Amino acid sequence: MKHIILGLILTLTATLAGADSTNTFTIATYNVENWNSIERNRKPDQPKPAKEKEGVWAALAAVKPDVLGLQEMGTTNDLAEFVAGLRARGLDYPYAEWVQGLDTNRHVALLSRFPITHRFSATNDTYQLDHHPARVSRGILDVQVQVNPTYSFRVIVLHLKSRRAVEGADQAAMRLEEAKLARRHIDRILADNPRQNLIVLGDFNDTPDAAPVQTIAGTSSTTPLYVLPAKTAKGYQGTHFWMAKKEWSRIDYLMVSPGMSNEYMTGTATIYEGTGAWEGSDHRPVVGTFYATDRDPQP
Repeated sequence: MKHIILGLILTLTATLAGADSTNTFTIATYNVENWNSIERNRKPDQPKPAKEKEGVWAALAAVKPDVLGLQEMGTTNDLAEFVAGLRARGLDYPYAEWVQGLDTNRHVALLSRFPITHRFSATNDTYQLDHHPARVSRGILDVQVQVNPTYSFRVIVLHLKSRRAVEGADQAAMRLEEAKLARRHIDRILADNPRQNLIVLGDFNDTPDAAPVQTIAGTSSTTPLYVLPAKTAKGYQGTHFWMAKKEWSRIDYLMVSPGMSNEYMTGTATIYEGTGAWEGSDHRPVVGTFYATDRDPQP
């Protein structure tokens, strides 16, 4: 399925001249936990509860990201509602990307204060699982963002297969194969330009030592990505609470290429746990701040 640009829903027509001359910018990833209409409490097609929506909006109003990667977003109408709620709280995102993958309920999306100048999203990548072809569930969102006239970066948003069991398939194997496809996508970008400013973010549904996360981060034979060392104000690293198992784990990430790692402001990677965090989602926003100019490696 094709990716859909929300030209009729959001204002996406501003030109490069509209890009900020800002010196720093903030990027966040946030799984907003089913911002869609699904069965809830045994009732079909129920929207995300108002209290949870308010929690998500409150959390983002506190974080104030300039660029926001989203997972578990619903339809384009759901995204329009989401953007309107942020605008009412003082956050305006005139640029967006929304990807339609195999999963028709949960999508990846991106909101940006800065112009999106190029789009490279992929939605039809396939892999072999037990000798049968399978498609990446949510696609690979990939766009170029122009922060100011002299600085741009490429951003990939991922939401890998969940850890929930799948009838007739191995959920861990599915997640690893999706990670391999994402890494090939990353390798093509960095082969074309080893100095490319690139951030890969999202819900990878696995812990830092797991094969899918290690695959995306890179091996000795590939260009490595730097995993931003995010933690809460109290020093905890959990980003997701699995209620059924009463278990915290780190499964949401910001990873940057060698080129963009030079612009990362050391110590700014955080996991937000303030107002709205508990009410809005079973995930926490992960946030990092960057200088908006190409910088040489720091000693």
